[in-house]
Amino acid sequence: WKELVKEYAGRDYPLTIGGYPCGFYGALRFLMGEERLLLNFYDDPALVQDFMNYLADFWIQLWGEALSEIRVDCVNFWEDMAYRSGPFISPQMFREFMLLPYKRVTSFLNEMGVEVILVDTDGNIEKLIPLFLESGVTAIFPFEVQAGMDIVSVRERYPRLQILGGIDKMKIAQGRKAIDEELNSKVPFMLKSGGYIPHIDHHVHPSVSWEDFK
Repeated sequence: WKELVKEYAGRDYPLTIGGYPCGFYGALRFLMGEERLLLNFYDDPALVQDFMNYLADFWIQLWGEALSEIRVDCVNFWEDMAYRSGPFISPQMFREFMLLPYKRVTSFLNEMGVEVILVDTDGNIEKLIPLFLESGVTAIFPFEVQAGMDIVSVRERYPRLQILGGIDKMKIAQGRKAIDEELNSKVPFMLKSGGYIPHIDHHVHPSVSWEDFK
């Protein structure tokens, strides 16, 4: 760790902490499994709330120890709390169980100088974007096109949201012409508006050739 602290102090690259399985819903999904977690929102809400509050304390303490010695550019929460048709829990449930724990952690991170707070969640997250913004999150990815996510539309509605991804992996598999059309329909507008890093909207599909990937 002492050697890493020296290295990070003189770095010329962005540094992120967190990621899989650090999160709230995501961490509980990792510990309980999807079905048991979703049932517990109804069968034992006090347990879920206790977990969420504990996790807030845990991330503050864990990341606080690191941030007392280094500066990072981004903290990454892993949630994966949506699928093709929408989020696994309602916005009302997000507000009830997750909003305050999120706010506690993001406020702490802001105090420690972290400017980018990034959430990784697949699927269609349209209904949760306003709540993530309210909770102090600044960035979301990967914006899966197959789940109906359109980064141009999202940018128009949420101009302050930092966006990563949104390039259709299936288009990348269709050859150069489709690739050019996909990039030209999104990237110029997104780069002009700022706060965007273009990349594929999830794992690279097996049908994408190496040449097209490059």
